[in-house]
Amino acid sequence: MYYRLIQKAKLFSIRVFVCSIFTIVFILGTTRTANAQNQGEILIDGTFRDQPMSVFLDSLGTKYNLRFFYKQEWLAPHTISKEFRSTPLIQALNNIFLDNELTFRFFQDKGVVIYPEVSGNFSRLDESSQFLIIGNPLNLGRYKRATLRGRVVDGKTGETLVGAIVYHTETQKGATTDESGEFEMELPTGDHRLQFSFVGLQSSNWKIRLIEDGYEEFQLFEESHAIEEVTVVGKEADLPRSQMSMVQMSSVEIKKLPALMGEVDILKGMTMLPGVQTVGELSSGFNVRGGNTDQNLILINGSPVFNSSHLFGFLSLINPDVVENVRLFKGGMPANFGERVASVMEVGFKDGNTEQIRFYGGIGLINSRVTMDGPLSKNKKLTFVAGGRSSYTNWIMKEIPELDFARSVTQFYDVSGKITYKFDKYNRMSLMGYVSNDEFNTSTESVTQYGNILANLEVSNQLTGKLYGDFELAHSQYSYRLTDFARQNPLESYFLDNRLMYSSAGYTVRWHPNIMHKAIGGIKVVDYRINPGKISPVEDTTRIVSRELPAENALEAAVFVGDEFEISPQFSVSAGLRFSFFKNRGSAENPENNESDGFTTLDPSPDIPEKEIREKHYTGFEPRLSARYDVNANTTVKWNYQRVRQYMFQLSNNAVVSPAETWKPASPGLKPLISDQVAFGMEKDSWLRGIDFSSEVYFKYLQNLVEYKNGAQLIMNENIEDDLISASGYSAGIELSARKNTGRLTGSVSYVLSRTMQKTNAENAEDNFWDGKYYSSLYDKPHDFSLVGTYNISRRWRFSANFVFVSGRPVTLPEIKYKYAGETMVYYSDRNKYRMPPYHRLDISITFDENLRRKRMWKGSWTLSVYNAYGRENPYSVYYRKSGPGAGNDSRKYSLYKLSVIGIPVPSLTYNFKF
Repeated sequence: MYYRLIQKAKLFSIRVFVCSIFTIVFILGTTRTANAQNQGEILIDGTFRDQPMSVFLDSLGTKYNLRFFYKQEWLAPHTISKEFRSTPLIQALNNIFLDNELTFRFFQDKGVVIYPEVSGNFSRLDESSQFLIIGNPLNLGRYKRATLRGRVVDGKTGETLVGAIVYHTETQKGATTDESGEFEMELPTGDHRLQFSFVGLQSSNWKIRLIEDGYEEFQLFEESHAIEEVTVVGKEADLPRSQMSMVQMSSVEIKKLPALMGEVDILKGMTMLPGVQTVGELSSGFNVRGGNTDQNLILINGSPVFNSSHLFGFLSLINPDVVENVRLFKGGMPANFGERVASVMEVGFKDGNTEQIRFYGGIGLINSRVTMDGPLSKNKKLTFVAGGRSSYTNWIMKEIPELDFARSVTQFYDVSGKITYKFDKYNRMSLMGYVSNDEFNTSTESVTQYGNILANLEVSNQLTGKLYGDFELAHSQYSYRLTDFARQNPLESYFLDNRLMYSSAGYTVRWHPNIMHKAIGGIKVVDYRINPGKISPVEDTTRIVSRELPAENALEAAVFVGDEFEISPQFSVSAGLRFSFFKNRGSAENPENNESDGFTTLDPSPDIPEKEIREKHYTGFEPRLSARYDVNANTTVKWNYQRVRQYMFQLSNNAVVSPAETWKPASPGLKPLISDQVAFGMEKDSWLRGIDFSSEVYFKYLQNLVEYKNGAQLIMNENIEDDLISASGYSAGIELSARKNTGRLTGSVSYVLSRTMQKTNAENAEDNFWDGKYYSSLYDKPHDFSLVGTYNISRRWRFSANFVFVSGRPVTLPEIKYKYAGETMVYYSDRNKYRMPPYHRLDISITFDENLRRKRMWKGSWTLSVYNAYGRENPYSVYYRKSGPGAGNDSRKYSLYKLSVIGIPVPSLTYNFKF
């Protein structure tokens, strides 16, 4: 009884308040001019993040000459986080009050009364029948079809979600958000039900009433409260239409990757994916479907990276705090991508937020990082993000009372940033920069230094209503220096330097006539400048004679077109064609004398003039084709074919990426690498709730692979082609994976069974390995198993772990030692005859996340991680060493040893913060 009296009293007070406002507004309204703007004509623009409701309404009142009436205590608990783009006032207010206990009414032209929803004459519709209004209600029934444009964001952080799925239940059609987190759907006007889902976040259902073309922002959260669980039917994978063999991660997913040394490593996270294998201990390089590390194109905001490691491979060069999204193509490359045959990885930097300057970073045992972003102009169109990382292991090692450690050099730093100016939704310009430097030594005899410099300018604009253009300039420079102290002999100490410069310009046109049809076309030109090697003395007084190999210049160009269209709601096709051109222009100093005396793959026929041989160029078509068929709401099958040409090679006779590799462009004696790949895949939502299964079968054939002769000299070799052998090969495999996206326990498990074989095609039969038969490639690792899991203990505590098992890589070992003419000779086995022990490792981490209170200014989290938790001694290399005969080595004078870089658990503690 008492409760009912309280409710009646509350209802009575609200009615008195509303009736009073009626009277006041009526009196004020009679004094207003007759030409006042109607509320239906007011359009709202702006972005609001965690802004108190009263402040938001007051700003609307000031900007649009409105008068809002409310009691402060009714608005006190509510904040707003929305973006509006020419949104009608009625739609904006409907959508704001949809998720809370407030409602509103208009009086006259400029008066708006805000009051709580209670039972009575002023109550709104039941929750089950509420709709999100898109468009101006005054235009109801005016249009038959309309286009819904929107953006999907993380409701907690406001960050855009790339690859979120928007699914229309009535037509069983869907859309995927792009790199800006935006989507577009054309629907009949009227009432619709949309389902929004994203990996790691709670799926959400929305009822919309589409009146006319409109824009709306949708939010997804980690978990729901006080609502029934939603089951998403017909959820598509995070691949747009017919695209397959591609994986993408947003900043939200990146943050949830297992932390290595307290910091998320994006490249190492990629090695947990099916078909992507780690090269070895302490390496940021990776192999994709049996390909070499130089067959991967890594783009940092459009600029390529030629060495992706820090701290001799312990960390990758990418600062995770400045990254917005990552995409990796293992196959099915769109026509606008080329240059590398195995994979393309796109790493996109985020735009700065438009609300306020924010700081965030982390302090760890090995390195620390700091990042800031925010607006640079009052109109919030100019934003920036900038971050830096630096290690202090050098200082730590010098404090260790051990001579070898005290003389060690191990340090790195990187600085990255991006400035963006948004003219409007479709027209923008951005400028990115990145600088890094590493210095380390593995002994007191030498010091290695290397660094990257990247820059990128991108201008995007809307040419017409459905035609868009993107102009891009990119630059990348990789420099390497080895300082050899010649056993502390200043007279013989020397520097070894090499450098690679990449500059490109391109323009891409995108045409979107409707949501069922997209087309793309463009052109790209790349200029390469390579300094393959230079030796110079360290001291002025020296026995070293300076020597420099001739610099090489090369030009690569490509034109491409592509078309993606839906033949039916269940069947879609994507086709593309790329034409590439490449020319090695030889030495920059003397282009008329840049030939070596002997090419292994070129037959200089007397019928061909010498000038034509020097100016030989390569051209070729690169077709792309893929298709997708939706068998039913839960099962999708896909197929694709691609041909890719690669004109740049990384020369190294080691399987592990190290900074000492040199790059060589295609030439008359070094033909371009050609890859043809076909793949078939299936994706299925399982009967197990929240678990998705996928499988792919692929076959890849490669022409003009590079193999090295026994004893090949790759450094400071003017006639490097003489030490190379042309080869061909294939890679085939099946990739199986399962992923759980919901619940406290999330993660993925994958297994790959594959073989990668090759054979040499030398003109001289004696140079062929295995008598010209197929043998295991250096990257033939038949079994690859990975497991990644995260368990949310509570809303702030979470435990993560990842485990990886990979077959050992093939290796060539000496078999016989003998003397000939007084010299000691070693006879090696056939190429890749033996195999290293398998590689396996377990990493674990536990994280105490930041405080969940939105209004708290300083937020921090702690991460304790252990790399190689059970201390596995994974072999970095194997070698023979002289030792005393005994039972341990079968009474031999030489024993086989393995070198393990990390054979113990490596713990780390990092404090991450933001404010």
